[in-house]
Amino acid sequence: MDNWNLWNNRDINIRKKLLSLGFPVFIENLFQLLFSFVDMFFVGFLGNVALSSVGLGSQIVNIFIAILASLTTGTLVTVAHSIGAKKYKTAQVYISNSLTLGLILSLLLFLFGVFCIDPLLPLLGARGDLVSLTSLYLKYILIPGFLLVFIPIISAGLRGAGDTKTPLYVTMVANIINILGDYILVFGKLGLPAMGVAGAALATSISRLIALTYLFIVLYFKNSLFRIQINRILSFEKDKILQILRIGVPTSLEQLFFSIGALIYASIVLQLGTKAYAAHRIALNIESLSFQPGFAFAVAATALVGQFRGAKEDDNAFKASIEAWKITAVFMGTIGIFLFLFPDYLVKIFSREKDVINMAVLALKIIAFVQPLLATNMVMAGSLRGSGMSKLPMISNGLGMWIIRIPFTYFFINILKIGFPGAWIAMAMDITFKALFNFYFFAIKKSWKNLMIKVSAHEV
Repeated sequence: MDNWNLWNNRDINIRKKLLSLGFPVFIENLFQLLFSFVDMFFVGFLGNVALSSVGLGSQIVNIFIAILASLTTGTLVTVAHSIGAKKYKTAQVYISNSLTLGLILSLLLFLFGVFCIDPLLPLLGARGDLVSLTSLYLKYILIPGFLLVFIPIISAGLRGAGDTKTPLYVTMVANIINILGDYILVFGKLGLPAMGVAGAALATSISRLIALTYLFIVLYFKNSLFRIQINRILSFEKDKILQILRIGVPTSLEQLFFSIGALIYASIVLQLGTKAYAAHRIALNIESLSFQPGFAFAVAATALVGQFRGAKEDDNAFKASIEAWKITAVFMGTIGIFLFLFPDYLVKIFSREKDVINMAVLALKIIAFVQPLLATNMVMAGSLRGSGMSKLPMISNGLGMWIIRIPFTYFFINILKIGFPGAWIAMAMDITFKALFNFYFFAIKKSWKNLMIKVSAHEV
């Protein structure tokens, strides 16, 4: 089929598949956002230092989530290709090997939580109470690191197999527990002591423990495809491990470079003071609402492109990506209009200080303009990963963060003296570059067509 027909042909079945995969992920991600939203909402009553400690702690956790992306992306893509090629037992083996790697990462999180947090925070510019509060928050999150690791790996395997509903149910359960836990532990209800910031982190870990237990129960009793993994969690097969890492490590490096860059980016904003940093964190949390459709349909595109490529149906893989892009651009463009017109209603949920509110509102108005470009970046990057070309999104993300966002943020704030808005103008420039880069390589040049992933030489 020629390029014109591929661009303009509307395949209702593909659109239905995208919606059935993407919509549960979208709802799930909204619930995931509630983790940080609820934490920040309750902690916001404790003051700017407490709010900043949760924000700084979340930035550090994001670095480990970036490392975890090597396993989640590798699992999603290898499972999707296996399912597309109808090699179901191979899909089982991939997820079991990914869980084995997850155990190793969990141990590293535990060691970091015990030995490395306190020396690290002063190096990042934290001082006084910000150090002690951030340290408490991180220890409750990272020491039980297996909770942070296992849920995303299993969920990625389920999504690769086309099941996006089970991760949604798990996230719903976790969030209900987290909301109740935050209220009880942060403020000391039901006769318990008020734990403040530490209570918010403990509530998150408790909710994850219950969610992981629920997930294993669902898998064991209701999911015949992955049930075997509970009994084979220590599988270690070199070829499967290498294939997971070959696909996943570029995504991990991509997110790692981004997370480290985001930490440096945040440290530049922190130079403007606690109020500016609080406004920055509030705006980031609200802005993250806008890209949930992008993330959801990027995951759907990754899974569907991977399945179609596993079945050697490249035209359908391309159509799936373009359909996902169209849907996402409409969603995020609409949200961008809302962010521009009504940002103050959202900001006032998290802060009651006028200066903080004004800065966060301005940030949201700036970023509202690039929502369609953010949609383009996310879906095309997801499509490249699903096709097996995870190195290209890594390159675009690295260049965008380190060549555009960080240098221009420093330039706008410290040289031109624009102040807080300069950080968000630089972010918009970064997003624009990445959108054009990923769109070119997936949709125009189609670099992925010459690459084929060998899932397995035989069915195991």
